[in-house]
Amino acid sequence: MNKVAGLTKQQLGFDQQHAKTLLENHSWLDAVGLSLGQERAQNAFTFFSTPQCSEQHMMVLGYPAIDSKALIRELLLSNPLVTDNVFDVVYCEDVTNARTPICLNLPQGQGIKFSRLVHSWLKRASSLTTEKPESDTKFFSDELAPLLKVFKRLPKVLTFLNDLAKQLDNGYALSHPILVNNFVTHQADDTFPIVFCDNPDSVKLFGDIAHITEQGTTVANHHLLQPGLLHQANGGVLVLPSDRLLENPQLWFELKSSLFDRQIKWTSANHWLDPQAIDLKTQIILVGDALSYKGLLDLDPDIIQLFPLIAEVNHQFALENEQDFVKYAGYLQNIARRANCVDLTSDALVALMNYSSFLIEHQQRMSLDSAMFKSLIQQAQVFAQDKSKIDSEHILQAIDAFNHRKNRIAQYSFEAIKDKQLLLVTDGQQIGQINALSVLDTDLDSFGEPSRVTAAVYYGDGDIGDVERKVDQAGNIHAKGVAILTSYLHQKFAMDDEIPLDANLVFEQSYQGIDGDSAAMASLLCLLSAFAQKPLNQGIAVTGAMDQFGNILAIGGVNEKIVGFYNVCKANGFDKQQGVIIPASNVPNLNLPQEIRDAIESNQFSIFPVDHIEQAIGLGFSLPAGVLDHDGCYPPESLYGAIEGRIDDLNNPQAPQISLLSRLKFW
Repeated sequence: MNKVAGLTKQQLGFDQQHAKTLLENHSWLDAVGLSLGQERAQNAFTFFSTPQCSEQHMMVLGYPAIDSKALIRELLLSNPLVTDNVFDVVYCEDVTNARTPICLNLPQGQGIKFSRLVHSWLKRASSLTTEKPESDTKFFSDELAPLLKVFKRLPKVLTFLNDLAKQLDNGYALSHPILVNNFVTHQADDTFPIVFCDNPDSVKLFGDIAHITEQGTTVANHHLLQPGLLHQANGGVLVLPSDRLLENPQLWFELKSSLFDRQIKWTSANHWLDPQAIDLKTQIILVGDALSYKGLLDLDPDIIQLFPLIAEVNHQFALENEQDFVKYAGYLQNIARRANCVDLTSDALVALMNYSSFLIEHQQRMSLDSAMFKSLIQQAQVFAQDKSKIDSEHILQAIDAFNHRKNRIAQYSFEAIKDKQLLLVTDGQQIGQINALSVLDTDLDSFGEPSRVTAAVYYGDGDIGDVERKVDQAGNIHAKGVAILTSYLHQKFAMDDEIPLDANLVFEQSYQGIDGDSAAMASLLCLLSAFAQKPLNQGIAVTGAMDQFGNILAIGGVNEKIVGFYNVCKANGFDKQQGVIIPASNVPNLNLPQEIRDAIESNQFSIFPVDHIEQAIGLGFSLPAGVLDHDGCYPPESLYGAIEGRIDDLNNPQAPQISLLSRLKFW
């Protein structure tokens, strides 16, 4: 295997200098909306807004760190619905049955006009009736003609007015002095309504019928009808959280019934009042994650019929060319303006882009966590105080403050290492011991913490005992990793004969469950050390998964792992022999703090990328793994040669030599 060179400073993170140069060449940044990088969602909203899909509803699969409301509003406004389905709704007394108020749909902006004209007509006809009580003239019908002319294109309105006029002319007395309840009204030039509800229930969605008590009697009339969000969003869009519907299945089935029937029925109807249902023209958007969508599918498979449009929200944006850098900077600048903050300097934008790259764990991809960036920029504004712009120092102060507020557990862990309560050796050499790297997750934070892995061997048949698994502290993926490295050992050393050694593999001072296969490479190196009785460099920590053929595979949390081991080395003292072995495929994921970059540039700390376990052997043991010769044997001076020799000695023990005196004694 070729010798592995350590990474240079330029390979350790997002190229801030390149980004700064690009932004300095663009004195003006166009504001870029939250829909940046949301091609899948844009596609879904394009269909959602068409007349052909007006009866199709949508499920938006997002995540907590993105401002879902702002994104949905932006996508709806860029793909507007037609306003043909927006209408005013009035409820009027039914002169044939006061218990069932009549629902009238009027063109957008005509509800208040209708109410005013009807009131004027009733007032005028009533005054004429009062002035000429003995007359046989039907004043209500005679005075109705101008009103009928105004609403001549609305058959249901015309029928209602004609029936009302006849009843009034025949002496019918209205139960309420005001005939019309302007239930839902719009301005004539309003766009389609967009309504959000974070905590829906039946009353909020479907409205309510209030009651009053008059002289000890409960009374309800059409003026006591209270609109719900479905009424207010009719002709537009209603946005609901899917997890709330999962928590309240009854509400989901009520909503489902309305969507299938295309009517908003009164779930609170009673024996006092049972109003007519309203035609439903609302399109629903449910916001949740993939888990909540699966939950709704399990609850009711019909959701596929009602919600055929799925919009997956992307959480990252790839920087594929120079224009993408500028777009993303405009995206961040737009978030600052949305948050009512001053503009960001180019240095502040670069600092945010560097942090964004750290969040995504990729040097060429940026986070789209708009809600998180909004909070961070607002906090940076506090440090900027009355300055005209937010600079990089303010962004860094806000990031440091944010990290400090959530690092309590990480600090306790580091203090335990400093106080030697957790035994971690970062210098010298030891047999059967290595520093593996792991990430601990809390509710608020995730941080790297080295784990001391040890291996002890004894006479056996090649079995690798995983102590964590035996005591139920390890998960299935960890067990798979141990099985893979066991397979690798048997391929190398048990092709012709059994391995006459067993081994126990232990994560020392591990008191919580572990899982994942990122410790496979470290565990194998530890076992090889124990089998060969060759020491490992304790200043070199290791992380990486592997396959059965020794190829090293990518892992997660590489930055947290490196930072965790660097801090331990810093506490124990540097000797310029310390570093970390990582999978070469994880190099694009690096985004390390400036302190570590400087330490690597000064050769105080090193990061070694490897593709194969044998490269890691050369770094960890300071001797080669070994290559088979023509006789199928490894060189004695190699690591594999040492293991092969030990196995051969155990499988083929030599008879002890008998001295001449002993021979004469038993002759």
